Amino acid sequence: MKTIKSMLLASMAMLTCLNFSACSDNNDNPTPGTDDVFSKVHFDVWVSVGESGGMGSGAALVVKNVPSLSDEGIIDFKNQGADVTAKLYQESIIKGRYYYQIPREKDRFGKYTIENGNIVTVAERPFAKNTYLDRRYTHTFINGNTLVIMAANGDKNDVIWTKINTDDMSIIAEGALGLPEKTPQVKTYSTSGIAKYRSKDNKIIYLYSEKHKNGEKRVYAALINPADMKVENVTSTTVGEDLAGSAYGELLQSKAFFDDQDNLYVPLVSRIPGSETSTCAYSRIVRIKAGSKEFDTAYTGFKMTEFTGKIVTCDYIGNNKAILYIQDPVKTGLSSDPKLKKGWGNDYNCYYAIYDIATDRLSEIECQGTLLPFSSGTFSQRSFVLGGKVFIGVNPKKGNPCIYVYDSRTGKTVKGATIAEGYEFNRIVYVNNQ
Repeated sequence: MKTIKSMLLASMAMLTCLNFSACSDNNDNPTPGTDDVFSKVHFDVWVSVGESGGMGSGAALVVKNVPSLSDEGIIDFKNQGADVTAKLYQESIIKGRYYYQIPREKDRFGKYTIENGNIVTVAERPFAKNTYLDRRYTHTFINGNTLVIMAANGDKNDVIWTKINTDDMSIIAEGALGLPEKTPQVKTYSTSGIAKYRSKDNKIIYLYSEKHKNGEKRVYAALINPADMKVENVTSTTVGEDLAGSAYGELLQSKAFFDDQDNLYVPLVSRIPGSETSTCAYSRIVRIKAGSKEFDTAYTGFKMTEFTGKIVTCDYIGNNKAILYIQDPVKTGLSSDPKLKKGWGNDYNCYYAIYDIATDRLSEIECQGTLLPFSSGTFSQRSFVLGGKVFIGVNPKKGNPCIYVYDSRTGKTVKGATIAEGYEFNRIVYVNNQ
């Protein structure tokens, strides 16, 4: 394992930027489905040592750049990769070739690359008016280089926002949404909520929930004009009690997705009635149709059985299908009753499946006639979609963690790379080469 002895830290007295000529985000992530998509990216594999590295863990974090995840070789980290433990969290915004986050110093917002076993600090700047906690904010890009970050304020009685120009990391504007004027019944706002930019009508959809212990169990969606950040409409639903990602936004995990028609799908969670702990939960999927201000009351998804399981992550594949990572101790054979605490913790109680939105059905994924093994880890993101393929990282009980590649056009799955023994497999991402 390679330990970084020193890092490039920016002065808090001024904005520091290295090589500004290469700091543009105008080259967006490559378009999925193009023939040369894989030649334009490399893959970053995040692992930790000793324990999971998600949600503020103190475990050592190591990141390795690899050219392919499809090859059946072993990805080893001994004396290889970048030890990012002292500087970065794996809860990070990723766009183009850059990572954006509030780093371990906690008092700034930064732009970084991870390359050749090192962290490169491209730019950092201190907070201005609004301040944010590390790992506890949501985000969305409203064009190639304008990033909006949002979170509940310190008292959690409103939601603050900051617009950042990611080319030079300057603050464009900041303020508060003034949500109490729209939803005075909400006393305590979600730590982060989820923000999604709907490009066809140029709106931000901000999803949040009531966190006060006596508050009503419902989920809200605010429609925001990104030009002035004014809230134009608020709608709500009681289909679910909370968002799947109300605390950490989508810094680590994908928690909502748009389909090809710009309809937004959002998994919600509710506690199973009569269960032993709030961890015992099930999901439903709600929808906000393209151009709409309201939740679609005619649609509720993921309702195959009474308590189907809890959706951990979700990514849209195309053709009205999504890849879901689902926690379900009954399905995985760890419990006979989802109301029992047994089986819901850190165990091999998760599995991947293809979700058909139109039919509300799940199809488990097979490789050479065998279903993918059940997996452990609910603070992880080990799947993404690129070039018509779904890359799926599995952390099985038997054998080393490994990656499978599902071809959405043929429906066939092949085994790819394997993670060396001794590491906790947390995250895979693709990053632009330029």
